[in-house]
Amino acid sequence: MSKSPQSSAQITSSTLAPVQRQTLEFLRNFIAEHGFAPTLKDIARHIGVKSVSTAHFHLERLTDKGFIRRGADGLLEIIDITTPELGPTAVPLVGVIAAGMPIEAIENPTTIDIPSSMIDGRGEVYCLEVSGNSMIDEHICDGDVVVIKKQETADNGQIVVALLEDETATLKTYRRLKNGKVMLIPANSSMKPMTLDEVTVQGRLIGVIREMH
Repeated sequence: MSKSPQSSAQITSSTLAPVQRQTLEFLRNFIAEHGFAPTLKDIARHIGVKSVSTAHFHLERLTDKGFIRRGADGLLEIIDITTPELGPTAVPLVGVIAAGMPIEAIENPTTIDIPSSMIDGRGEVYCLEVSGNSMIDEHICDGDVVVIKKQETADNGQIVVALLEDETATLKTYRRLKNGKVMLIPANSSMKPMTLDEVTVQGRLIGVIREMH
């Protein structure tokens, strides 16, 4: 299995997936209007998801990245952070990708700076924030940002963004079996591969960027 190229470049704490930007803006407006924070159900309804656990996940991301502060008494405070200017290597950050069980892909791009060494000038490149630890043995961790080269085919052993029949997406190692089926393999000994009749490849991994604390 080929190892993925990585970068030690730092992403600033202002890097947010689009749905997290949407959540932050909703929190800001709701608190300004009502004087208190919305419920998880309010947040889930606003960002268009059914599960309050998904809303909780995005609140945790906003807390980890320093955009909000959550007190022991349940009070929520928004912390203003200035967004840095993006350089010439800005590429789309199109949402969250599962490195665990598949979750919905988000197609509402903002932009993020990546090292210019990751762009070779050939083909379209985009980024996704990783959720889950199924690729941890490939040094891809929860909260990392992966750099993806857009393509519709993949070779065995490449790590790909795979869109499944139910329109969910996941990050896994690709393998085409002799019987024509596709196996999506996690890099975590506690998880089992998925064998599917077909998947749609949306790109292959070309780099990983980790936020430094």
